[in-house]
Amino acid sequence: MTHSSTPRKKPTRRHDQGGAATAAPIIAVIAGIVLLFAAFLVFGSGILGSPQPGEPAPTQSAGGQDDSPAATLQDARVSFVAVGDNLPETSIGAYADACAGEAGDDLYDYRPIYAAVKPYVESADLAYIKQETHLGGDEIGSRGWPSFNTTDAMADAIVDAGFDLVASASNHAYDWGYFGAVEHSRSVWNQKPVAFTGTAVNEEEAQAIPVVERNGISFALLDYTYGVNGYAQGDLPSYAVNFIDEERIAADVARAHEMADVVLVAMHWGTENLTEADAEQQRLAQFLADLEVDVVLGSHPHVIGPLAWVQGASGHRTLVAYSLGNFVSRHEAPALENELEGMLSCDFVREGGEVSIQNVVWTPLVNHTEEGAFSVYALKDYTPELAARHTFLSQLDDPIGQLGALTRQVIGEEFPIDA
Repeated sequence: MTHSSTPRKKPTRRHDQGGAATAAPIIAVIAGIVLLFAAFLVFGSGILGSPQPGEPAPTQSAGGQDDSPAATLQDARVSFVAVGDNLPETSIGAYADACAGEAGDDLYDYRPIYAAVKPYVESADLAYIKQETHLGGDEIGSRGWPSFNTTDAMADAIVDAGFDLVASASNHAYDWGYFGAVEHSRSVWNQKPVAFTGTAVNEEEAQAIPVVERNGISFALLDYTYGVNGYAQGDLPSYAVNFIDEERIAADVARAHEMADVVLVAMHWGTENLTEADAEQQRLAQFLADLEVDVVLGSHPHVIGPLAWVQGASGHRTLVAYSLGNFVSRHEAPALENELEGMLSCDFVREGGEVSIQNVVWTPLVNHTEEGAFSVYALKDYTPELAARHTFLSQLDDPIGQLGALTRQVIGEEFPIDA
């Protein structure tokens, strides 16, 4: 509070004639001196909290609240969603080509694929996706296994769906790397309103940690992969793809903690088609929890994996989604597990200066394939009519019930499932 006082007026002396008249001014002068001395004691000595020489003024608001930096952090809430691998291949590219107009005109529109889940994504304050394939250029075109590539229009579809955070470190991150695919992909993503990481064209990009802020809470995103197909790590430029390297991860996480309130780490790891966390995933999850990472976003196995709290050495609890599954993909020989994926949602809440994770929910998603058309649905929105048209699920008895049961089996009972 800033203290102020009304300036005192000096007494006006009267120079009257006569003894009585002479005594009055003397008494007035003495009284004035007493009042001035008292004023000094009260206002000048700090009794009312006025700053002493060399001391800063108090930083309190008019309401008496502390406005120091530690107390200016406002309570806040940020809603967050995350999905797994965006892995389009040739037939999905052909569908996007047809959606853009005339098939074969090399124009692509991937937006219809995400239309059914867009409301869930864009309603969140912050949304994450793993873009497993690089956007290596329309000259390479839409490619599938074993060397994937996705055309540039995918970036517009991802932005349109509402995603803000894009991770790109994967085993397919360098499929067309020797043909300039990583450079082209970064040039596309760098022009979009997203935080992008995982692959880079120089050391400066590789070392940069993207940080975004929502509602006064800041988030850092880190991203790593176990490897890339067809190459040893030493075959690539050191900056091209972020590999899982514990020394580097520890240094990156330490920097991220200095830059942001929340540290998110995307990990491309695990065993394909295994719905359990393998031993290496569990070991690395404990390593990340010991570093006090807040959320681990797993990808790669092509199926969903467990969701768990992992407690670190300091007592910090890390939320680990071992695998979010494939967000968009097509399998030559699909199984029920491959058509099921997941969306993790939670709130980051600041109360009293501390940020916590609350309201963790798992939403099952369905990878829908129908006569060359592709889309993603929340399981709770997936109807028997849609299932009857699915190229694989239509062959099963009660596929919706089976997908729900598999979700509960993998995710367990600790977290709510919105199905």
